Amino acid sequence: MFISFEGIDGSGKTTQAKLIYDELRKNHKCVLTREPTQGDIGNFVKKLIKRKKINPMAAQLLFAADRSFHLENLIKPKLKSNNIVVTDRYYLSTIAYGKASGLNESWLELVNSRFLKPDITFVFDIDPKVAIRRIESRRKGTAYFEKLKFLKTTRNVYRRLARQHGCYMIDGSQDIETIKELLLLIIKHHAPIV
Repeated sequence: MFISFEGIDGSGKTTQAKLIYDELRKNHKCVLTREPTQGDIGNFVKKLIKRKKINPMAAQLLFAADRSFHLENLIKPKLKSNNIVVTDRYYLSTIAYGKASGLNESWLELVNSRFLKPDITFVFDIDPKVAIRRIESRRKGTAYFEKLKFLKTTRNVYRRLARQHGCYMIDGSQDIETIKELLLLIIKHHAPIV
């Protein structure tokens, strides 16, 4: 099973991806991963974004290149060896953040059209003001992706994409334990053996 966690920064997706991974690995082979990866391409794009020295199209193409490497070198091999793969971000991030950056959505969809579709995608929805408070409480400074107006636009794109792509919309403002139990219920519904 391949499960992706999506949403704006500060929505709670990373926390929940870790919690779900911890639960699933009690009884199953499971791997937790994230995008951008810790590989050469992922680290390169993270540095460029931090320095604000990259245009939106170049950023999304680099994210797609990192995803391609990620898919072929980790996700697919782990799925073939009967692991559950949990990823914090996947191709909906490219589409949502790219569209919010002013890129053509059809082009973004095309760039990501060949990637493996997850079995389940959770999109975490939260008020961007709450997300910004969470981000600021855990670190100093914010990347350009984390400005309020930009996050509002990105959130709206995610909401529409969740409907179009058949994702589960999760209220990220709920209690952590409540969200975790809901996610586990959904996963068990999809795969009764879990």
